Amino acid sequence: MSEMTMGPLLHVYCDESRQTQDRFMVFGGLVVHASAVEAFNKAMALWRDAHSMHAELKWTKVSGKKLAEYRSLVDLFFSLAGKNQLHFKSVVFDTTQIDYRTYHKGDKELGFYKFFYQFLLHCFGRYGVEYNARMIVHFDQRQTKQKLSTFCVILNRGIRKKFKCDRDVVRSVQAVDSKRCELMQVADVLMGAIGYQNNDCDRRLGARQAKIDLADYIATKANLMTLKQNTPWKMRHFGIWQFQFTQRKKKTP
Repeated sequence: MSEMTMGPLLHVYCDESRQTQDRFMVFGGLVVHASAVEAFNKAMALWRDAHSMHAELKWTKVSGKKLAEYRSLVDLFFSLAGKNQLHFKSVVFDTTQIDYRTYHKGDKELGFYKFFYQFLLHCFGRYGVEYNARMIVHFDQRQTKQKLSTFCVILNRGIRKKFKCDRDVVRSVQAVDSKRCELMQVADVLMGAIGYQNNDCDRRLGARQAKIDLADYIATKANLMTLKQNTPWKMRHFGIWQFQFTQRKKKTP
């Protein structure tokens, strides 16, 4: 990410798209150089004015009446990503493979943050190490008993161990209001499309054609046949990682 070599601070805006009835849960996020955040927000302001799209952007709001506008939003993202101004990464978890009782003490909230840990460690930790950068991670505001400061410490330990790094890469983990954060809203649309295809929502009776079309459009812009594909790490601007759980070996008597 050429622009990122110019400065030491990266911002990561991430969220999850989980529906309790769906099999696959998606975590996604955008990484952007601190110096590019303002330019991105200005580009979004121009886009909103041009398309009269001043409400919150969400995958759940995609409709036939707004399909052209959301396609234009996707075009804007890939235009900026193609210039290495920001990158999108995501991970897909198969919830049927999750054993909360064995691995997370029966605590789904604890499991949720462990999944966020895996996502950030593998998808964004490398950015901080490769570009000798510091990162600020932004979560959507949510009611939780997990302390973000503690999560930050644990994430830094993981990055140090995995990448043999001798410093703390993550400066802080902060909560933001997604309704006021453009980057968070763009991430929501992209990971919503990934979750839509992975859960075969496009094949369900009554599936909204606009969502089918937008998910296909995103796949085409990313040069993918489908959003169910794994993408190689070298495909930096748009990444999908199908997470594979390791099975704990049973003890022999």
